[in-house]
Amino acid sequence: MRTSKRSQLTALVLGAAVSAMAAAGCRGHDKPTLDPSGDSAMAAAVQVEANGCNGRTSLGAGSFVARELVLTVAHVVAGSDHARVVLADGTRVDATVVAIDRGKDLAVLAVDARVAPLQRGSMRRGSTGTFVVYRNIRAVSLPFEATAAAEIEAPSIDHDESTERSGYRLAADVQQGDSGSVLVTNGVATGVVFARSTATGGTAWAIDISEADGVLSQAVARNPVDVGACFVPAG
Repeated sequence: MRTSKRSQLTALVLGAAVSAMAAAGCRGHDKPTLDPSGDSAMAAAVQVEANGCNGRTSLGAGSFVARELVLTVAHVVAGSDHARVVLADGTRVDATVVAIDRGKDLAVLAVDARVAPLQRGSMRRGSTGTFVVYRNIRAVSLPFEATAAAEIEAPSIDHDESTERSGYRLAADVQQGDSGSVLVTNGVATGVVFARSTATGGTAWAIDISEADGVLSQAVARNPVDVGACFVPAG
């Protein structure tokens, strides 16, 4: 049974890790082809880098969930004037924001790279799986358990309204900079991490992958969209 819950969240802060990025070590932007025989979740995962807010770079995560389309969270790319992703093989590729929902905190990037996307599916309370995060610029696969399914009420990234979204409470080690990580259960994408609990350690929140249907439909046209103002954490 799904429950309604007003959650104490570090609402949207965890994915807006900000750092000055050095240009050294960047590779070319030619199209890579990743080995389809490898770990599909790891191969589809990316780190998102978005420039343009206060002269800094916001870091987040995401995954390919359709051909040349990466699903991530809106608060990482909000206000940016340039975005790119780091692929599983370390290659940096320019990205274009082609859909954004600042209410649900979701965004889609068009990325010119031949990467096998994850199929989208569903999960229930008690499901387990993995999500890919970045530690010291290295992709790491971590476990999670969906401890509850819930209708989550959380603020939009503009703090002007609260929105309700279907999602999950997770038992997971989520840190700042992990927003946008895609949950993978039984080989399919089932959710997107967007916040961690301010009240309970080892607890995080994810939006159900079905909530991304709207932005993914918008993204099919591959047209750049206005990402709006920079995200400013509440508080």
